[in-house]
Amino acid sequence: MENKTASKPKYERIMEDLLVQILNKNFSYETSLCTEKQLSEKYEVSRITAKRAITELEHRGILYRKRGVGSFVTRNALNNLSNDIEPKEDSQMISLLLPFDITKGGLFDTVEVVNRSLNKNGYFMSIYTTDISLKKEKANIKLLLSQKISGLVYYPMRDKINLNLLNELVLTGVPVIIIDKSTDCPYIHNVVSDNFEGGRLLTEHLLSLGHKNIGFLTTAPLEETSTVRNRFGGYLHQLQAAGMVPNRQNLIYLPYEISEEELNQNEHFPLFNTLKQLHDYGITAIIAENDTVASVIKICCAQIGLRIPEDLSICGFDNTILSQNADITTINQNFPLIGEHVSKILLESIETPSAPIQKITAPVELVIRSSTGAPHP
Repeated sequence: MENKTASKPKYERIMEDLLVQILNKNFSYETSLCTEKQLSEKYEVSRITAKRAITELEHRGILYRKRGVGSFVTRNALNNLSNDIEPKEDSQMISLLLPFDITKGGLFDTVEVVNRSLNKNGYFMSIYTTDISLKKEKANIKLLLSQKISGLVYYPMRDKINLNLLNELVLTGVPVIIIDKSTDCPYIHNVVSDNFEGGRLLTEHLLSLGHKNIGFLTTAPLEETSTVRNRFGGYLHQLQAAGMVPNRQNLIYLPYEISEEELNQNEHFPLFNTLKQLHDYGITAIIAENDTVASVIKICCAQIGLRIPEDLSICGFDNTILSQNADITTINQNFPLIGEHVSKILLESIETPSAPIQKITAPVELVIRSSTGAPHP
């Protein structure tokens, strides 16, 4: 009788031996299972053959590689194993849909944590950006529907999350996690920062300094943007807790882009007049929707002769490099922690489709800098 094992390609024989070792749990997740050099010496094969065996198991989500160290068993390896050694047909790709490039803001930390966790467990990550375009956001979701992905992490521009399209993913067993924006959809995961508490903390800080006329400035429509709406809610809550009643002049909605680029290109930038009017009205502090807006406000104040913080205290939100460089009081979002939550939900949902839907709110903290101080008498 023909020896079937001997007739198999050498790389398949190596794979089978490694699979038996894994099935028998004869390994440690923290220790390298093998290296190309070890396998080539043990089985007397070329490094190319050894590499192919490892690569096949990587594609199946059984192993992942650490450069210069070796190959390790993924945390979900036992769930990925089957009785044959054909490459796994299920997709190992997780897609992220973001409104901007991840080099902006602390979101890079979130993506880095998610990517590291996915790679460790045999998954890969693809990133799509919408360039702040609702039309492109929708088109990208349609594109993802035509591809075989194992999960979607989605940062929508506004509260509208294109649910009719996401339903098609959910109905095929693909977990969807919404980040940044809050959603009450009962079958979609949600991981957000505690924006309400952030708005409350900033307001509490300004009140403690003696401010009595505090403005909240945003370029995002509150009815469409849960993040900013929740920050505004925290602001209102703390004012009311202090026995103060704001009026409509305290909510400043500016329906145009506020960026340093726009400021530099327009010497008649409308924010100049807005800040003069707010100062004349007696507002002594402003909570801006984010650090980008806060940093531009600070530049404008310098150009129109308003002193920071003597004439106007300024707060941002996010604790980005902008607020750090401009020394702006802000709220720090724990982006690495958000990444940990997202990773955990993804892996649990993929491995156990019946896992419960999770709604997680990550804590925030106040970061006080020189842009806030007591109002000038």
